[in-house]
Amino acid sequence: MLASLNFVERFITLPKVTQNININSKNISTTQYDLEKIAPLLTRQGFEVDSIQVWGAGLETVVVGYIEKIEPHPTAGKLQICQVNVGEATLRQIVCGAPNARADIYVAVALPSTKLPNGLEIKPSKIRDAESNGMLCARDELGLPTNKEIDGDGIWELDIDSQGGVPRKILENKIGYPIFYALNMTDTLLELSVTPNRPDMLCHEGVARELMAGFTYAKITFIKKKDAEFAAQVTLTEENIKADAIKNSRAKCGEISFTCENHLNIPAFFVLIDSIEVKPSPAWLRNQLEALGQNSINNIVDTSNYVLLAYGQPNHAFDLEKLSSQNPKEKQLILRNAKAGEKFIGLDSKERSLYEADEIVADIEGAQAILGVLGGEHSKVSSQSKKIVVEFANPNAVSVRRTSRRHGRQTDASFLFEKGVDVQKRYKAALEFFALISAESKNKPHYCSTIHSVNAQKKPMIVTQFNANEIEFNSHDQEKVLGANIIPYKDQLEIIESLGFTLKNESESKTKATVPSWRSQDIAGNADLVEEFIRIAGIDLVPSASFQSQAIVSHDDPQFAFNEKISSRCSALGYNEVISLHFMRADDHAKLSLNSINSLGEPVALINPIIGDEPLMHTTLIPDLLRKVSRNISYGIKSGQLFHSCRTFQNRDANGERIFNSNGESIGLHNELTYKLDNTLEYHYTHGYAYTKEESQTGRPVETPRLAGICFGNKSEKTWQNSAETLWSLHDIMAHVQEISRSVGVEISFARISDIENNSEFQFHPIAKALHPGRRVSFYIKDENNKSVSLGWAGELHPNTMRNFEIEVPCYVFELNIAILMHKTMLPKEVTQRVTNAQKFPTITRDFAFLLDEKITGKDLNDVVLNSIKDIIKSEVPAVLNSIKIFDIYRGKGMPENKKSVAFQISLEPTERTFTEKDILKLTKSIINNVTEKFNAELRGV
Repeated sequence: MLASLNFVERFITLPKVTQNININSKNISTTQYDLEKIAPLLTRQGFEVDSIQVWGAGLETVVVGYIEKIEPHPTAGKLQICQVNVGEATLRQIVCGAPNARADIYVAVALPSTKLPNGLEIKPSKIRDAESNGMLCARDELGLPTNKEIDGDGIWELDIDSQGGVPRKILENKIGYPIFYALNMTDTLLELSVTPNRPDMLCHEGVARELMAGFTYAKITFIKKKDAEFAAQVTLTEENIKADAIKNSRAKCGEISFTCENHLNIPAFFVLIDSIEVKPSPAWLRNQLEALGQNSINNIVDTSNYVLLAYGQPNHAFDLEKLSSQNPKEKQLILRNAKAGEKFIGLDSKERSLYEADEIVADIEGAQAILGVLGGEHSKVSSQSKKIVVEFANPNAVSVRRTSRRHGRQTDASFLFEKGVDVQKRYKAALEFFALISAESKNKPHYCSTIHSVNAQKKPMIVTQFNANEIEFNSHDQEKVLGANIIPYKDQLEIIESLGFTLKNESESKTKATVPSWRSQDIAGNADLVEEFIRIAGIDLVPSASFQSQAIVSHDDPQFAFNEKISSRCSALGYNEVISLHFMRADDHAKLSLNSINSLGEPVALINPIIGDEPLMHTTLIPDLLRKVSRNISYGIKSGQLFHSCRTFQNRDANGERIFNSNGESIGLHNELTYKLDNTLEYHYTHGYAYTKEESQTGRPVETPRLAGICFGNKSEKTWQNSAETLWSLHDIMAHVQEISRSVGVEISFARISDIENNSEFQFHPIAKALHPGRRVSFYIKDENNKSVSLGWAGELHPNTMRNFEIEVPCYVFELNIAILMHKTMLPKEVTQRVTNAQKFPTITRDFAFLLDEKITGKDLNDVVLNSIKDIIKSEVPAVLNSIKIFDIYRGKGMPENKKSVAFQISLEPTERTFTEKDILKLTKSIINNVTEKFNAELRGV
């Protein structure tokens, strides 16, 4: 909530402090709000002040000037030389090219040293040989919203009221003063964090009420302003509007008769006003709206926005005469659901295709507004409008939220409807609307009548009776809820009353409190009233107390513990964990070069996505990780390691049945349903982990925990110790995956993958096309039947994939199906321990280098070395094999064609005695003989 203190001060006076500033050799005394009394008070009461902005800050050297005389520039036809009075001893010469620059007008002058919001710094200069000492500014050059119809294309004329100006008599005495002070435009804006249960704080009247309660308790002097409302200036009353709304289903506005059909069964009434005068808003209203980020349009639209910001009451005005009808003297609006594909042009001039679930306000030809969200271009109020109908409907909050998200357009009105408006105050809002346009019009508008809408059975759709909630509050409630007596009962009642509750004393210790309409959503009982007075008094007054209860220790969820163990291992390997929402974009499959959006399982499409461009529940964690890498790189972090442990989702249950038949039709998902995912792959729904396999899993999307990691950039950077950077390799990431699986007692095997189906040499995998052809691999484990099960994959990103995700450094990625690992660890098995107890004998390592054929893989070499020594270390030379690590692969100069040099190291730990030279010779000889024989290899060094 962005709260303007100028706006709040329309309801109550606020504490102020006086400050002196020196501008243009003038000592100016200014009055500013005492934020030390206001901001901490709001924060203490539960509304944290996230930021404070001062409107006009930094523009103190933009001052009021008066053009005394003007003459053409001698060498430039479009320029003029202005002699401007800015309150100095001599006139200041300024060159200006604005078409409306002329003598005898008051203007905004940016003095030298001023830095404008667009970054331009004003300095003395020569423009076509003419000295220029400043700049005459237009509104937009000062960061102010500009309406071309009102402001034109020239400089800001300060005495024009429609441009936010003030009378010339005032400006005469303000020459040389900072313009925001001279025009009374300075404002302080507080960005408040408002909790979901307090929609009453989404308007300035609500903020004023909250401050009144705080000031009352803190003994800060204030005055509640009686003239805050314009209703006192007209003879029309709230009761008149309510009576008309109850009585009338049809009314005349001039010669036009108006009715409304309601097919949505929601309360709604409409106010008819004739003889309006559409014109620019007065300066005070324009400045007030623009400080809050609103564009000033005209007095009618601005009044609508004022009522919304002041009282939290959304409304919309239609030009009655622009509504389409068969009879020009019979006009009608219809509240209904849109037709699929129906077109609508909003006030933002964008054409939208509507959905059947959208609720709209329509005439006989089509939609004139998306109810509660956005008005329409066709029936908007313009300078020619004479008759208007103002809609006050109460749409369903859920419907408004879904419609707003569907169209990616959240307005102030839709936000308020989502949170909940005070429907009891709708009639007051209608009165304020009429009263404000009356107060600012010379020719007073004519109130015609108010009507209710009717449903198909001709039943009035209107609410006029509101139940008030009464709570019996007594002096013992404080101790019951807070455990202590903190403030006297009398003070409690004063605070509650200051918040707008009506009190009726029944005895010295018992009172009935009537909940005000704006708090009806969150105040239900005595505990709520205690919360009200203690947050005003200060939650820090509640004494601390030890928790008196028997502690109950619950065992950890084994699945959670399993994921934590894997995550800890990733962290130990140097990865940093990321946390994200469970969503992906509709084009992520294309960016990964997948054949279909269902290549990794059919995703679940969201009807109402939280993030507009991420409409799918993710089936893979890779796209989100890659976007995070791209963002890190854009922030200057060129290398690193990230991992994400998270569930993925498919539109299948544990039995393979589709859950949502109408799934993602709007993004073309239904066109892909013919794609069949191979059931041997780790992405198939049969490999999902339906948590605890409870019966309720039937009919629910399969949820599969996955682990994805990425290494990007350099493994190590160039330093004084390293002559060059070290790059990541596929072997690094394969080793990481191996370590992760070993951390849960599982051994894995490797195989190369291909992006070509029915490949006789390699296993097909849909993700393979996203990876470099020569640097991609899949992982397998053995199931209870000793059959290989696909666990996941790893590889270097293909250059096309890197371009799609805007990544410019090499990346190696992996993704594992953790459900398969979980299942494997639950099977009965013998776990081979590499080290069983404390090490007693020294570890020995030996390095080998062989010349091998290019087609020999690391897995092939690993298997042969392991087989060559496993019998020896089991019986003849008792030992544990710690590792077989490839530490160098060389191709290039000096290597025969299709050959490579592979160097690896073995690490062995004796278990019964220290190795002798004879033991070591036996092991090395066995390795050399087996490798040279199996691969026709050549030993290069030992």
